Formats: sequence, structure tokens, C-alpha cells
Amino acid sequence: MEFIFKPEKLTPELTEQVADAIGKRAEIQSRGKYPKMWNKIDSLNERRMPDEVLRRRKTRRFFYGIILIAAGFFLFIPGLMKPKELLVPLLVGAFSMINGIFAVLPRRTAAEKYEKSAKKLMKSINSNLVAGDMVVFGEDGIFENGKPLMEYENLEPVIEGRSLFLICDGEKIMILRKFDLVSGDLESLCAFLNEKDLKIISG
Repeated sequence: MEFIFKPEKLTPELTEQVADAIGKRAEIQSRGKYPKMWNKIDSLNERRMPDEVLRRRKTRRFFYGIILIAAGFFLFIPGLMKPKELLVPLLVGAFSMINGIFAVLPRRTAAEKYEKSAKKLMKSINSNLVAGDMVVFGEDGIFENGKPLMEYENLEPVIEGRSLFLICDGEKIMILRKFDLVSGDLESLCAFLNEKDLKIISG
């Protein structure tokens, strides 16, 4: 049984999915190195507040941040004009503005953290891609244009995104779009990979 992909160049709209997949791979590696830390994180996540509560808390944090910035501004400016006489208001004002700025700044999502790495990876893959390339999942491994590329026993868990797969053996990384599969179907491919003792993890 073979499954054949004819990959095309990765387009910019896939950046978020690739970043998510890279972030998931990093999490898997981190879980393997620091299981105790992740057990604590998972325990905290189980007690995580409902999304509606978190949204209200985010709104309050933004509102308080604006107040801190405004209060800090009114303390900082006079202190800046007379630093010797108004040293305490100067320091308090600076401290308030810094805390206010951190409060209103948006937190980066996991995808945003890995966006730069995703763009770099996509650029590398696109630069090495040649028209007519074929990636074949066969019984004995993964082949590219008839040449051995990866062995199943060396593969890390396969990361599955909405429209792509990230496949890595620790040295080489592939990003394959699902709609580039030209021989076989996705359900059968996933079953085939499971038969090869590979985990498929949603990114």
C-alpha cells in the first residue's frame, strides 16, 4: 500500500497552522524532558476558570492598566520637572506607567510565538521544492522521488493541523498539505501510520 503526495509551495495563509504545529512539537519535546513540571501545569489547567470569567478578567486588567498609566503620567511629569523635590512621585509615576503598559499589552498566542520559525521553515521547504516532486509513504518508509527520505521507526509523533501534517525524524522536517495527497485517502493514511506505531497528534 502506498500513499502519494505531490507537494506544492506552501502559501502564507498556512503560517498560523505551521506555527501551531511547531509549538505543539516543542510542547511534546518539553513534556518528555520535564514531566513533573507538565504534570503541575496540567493540574492547574484542570482548575482553569471558565472562558467567560477569563474574558472579564482580561477586560478589567486592561481598564486598570489605563488607570495606572494615567495616574503614573500625572505623577511622573511634575516629578520630572523637579526631580530633587519630587523624587518619590517621580519613581511612583514611572512604576505605575510601566505596570500599566504591561497590563494593557496583549499576550502573545502560541502561534505568534512560533510565527518567525514557521516562516523560516516554510521558506526553506519552498526553496528546496521542485515541480513534480513526489513524496511516497510506502511499507518500507517514506521516499522522495524514489529515494529513501525517512524511516518510520525514527519518526516523532505526527502533528496534524486543519489542512496539513508536520512530520519529523529529528533531523528532517516535512510539511505536507492534505489536499496534495493524490493517491489514497486521509483516513486510510492515518490508519496506516497508526499501524506503524506512530501517534498522530492534533496541533
